[in-house]
Amino acid sequence: MLKTHRRTFFFLASLAFILSFSVQATAALLPTLAEYFNQSPVATGKLIWIYMLPYGLCALIWSPLSRQFSNKRILLSCLALFSLSALAVTFSFNLLAAFLGRLGMGIFGSALVPLSLITIGKECNSKERPKHVGLFFSVGFSSGLIGVFLSGILPWRFIYGIPACLGIVALFFGIRYLDSYDYRGKFKISYLATFKDKSALKLFSFIFVLSFFYHSIHQWLGVYLAQEYSFSQFLVSLTLTISAIAAIFSESIGGFLSARFGSSNIASLGLLSMVLFLFFTLIVGLPQAIFFLIIFWGMGWAFNHVGLSSYLTGLPDKYLRDASSLNSSLRFISGGLGTYFGGKIISKIGFSIHFITVGVLLLVVAVLIKKTLIVNNANEREL
Repeated sequence: MLKTHRRTFFFLASLAFILSFSVQATAALLPTLAEYFNQSPVATGKLIWIYMLPYGLCALIWSPLSRQFSNKRILLSCLALFSLSALAVTFSFNLLAAFLGRLGMGIFGSALVPLSLITIGKECNSKERPKHVGLFFSVGFSSGLIGVFLSGILPWRFIYGIPACLGIVALFFGIRYLDSYDYRGKFKISYLATFKDKSALKLFSFIFVLSFFYHSIHQWLGVYLAQEYSFSQFLVSLTLTISAIAAIFSESIGGFLSARFGSSNIASLGLLSMVLFLFFTLIVGLPQAIFFLIIFWGMGWAFNHVGLSSYLTGLPDKYLRDASSLNSSLRFISGGLGTYFGGKIISKIGFSIHFITVGVLLLVVAVLIKKTLIVNNANEREL
């Protein structure tokens, strides 16, 4: 990226930090929020899926919309509305107000990542682009980790007030210093064409199913730890922080292993690691063991994520751009549905049966991935 545009990348990285700060922390805060609003954990869990579902649906509109309006205009408008929505959650005194605030955060927050990636793709040369994309997501992962950790220390309102305030500061910075980055052209939506490619269709089927299973467990782990082990908010947040750290390191390790052993193999290995967590957590049953076992959960999801993402990059070029947007959209839509139905299922059959059921299904999917996904990466073909 040109020197004159470095401040733009700083601005885009700040958006990644602002957006990601409260995403994972909300799951950790469910026991505390349920107690504060005097609601059941299942009812309070809507704060997660009401963010994820609109995020996934609205993520599809920003790329086509960027052909009608400049990236600056869309980014700053959505940043302002995202910050106001976060403030609404910060000062909410009932679940409905928090619910509406999270809805706004999902709708307007969904614009920040795709438009940032479009800007990076347009402004960076081919050599610099991977570095900036990596840094962009690294900032997002780090922000999520910080948010989870601080959720065990700070009052819950700070977890939403911090990104709200940072968003307002970034807004004024963007108004004054951000270039227009106008990439307008012919308005076009061609997502359905992507599903005509069999490899893409198979990939997205696995992504949808696995995101559903993962979030049906992960978003309720905070409630599980509080109910089954009587963990305090600090211990809940600490446990999920360990999982997030394991995921961050495993993303890099998984990328290396995917190049060496094949993306489908690493994706399947990740599912096996998640199954180990689910089964051994029930078998061991010791509160102290959860701090070690949670590593397998974070590592497993990261391996599966990087494996399937690596497979996505090998799709035909004509589908790659739309497939990248669909990837984020489907993950959030399915994740929101998984959170919703996961809460309903757990309330009826309990955590143990749900853990076993999901564990068995993940084993089945691990086998199907190895048998179904056709290798489309040159390195994997050599293997």
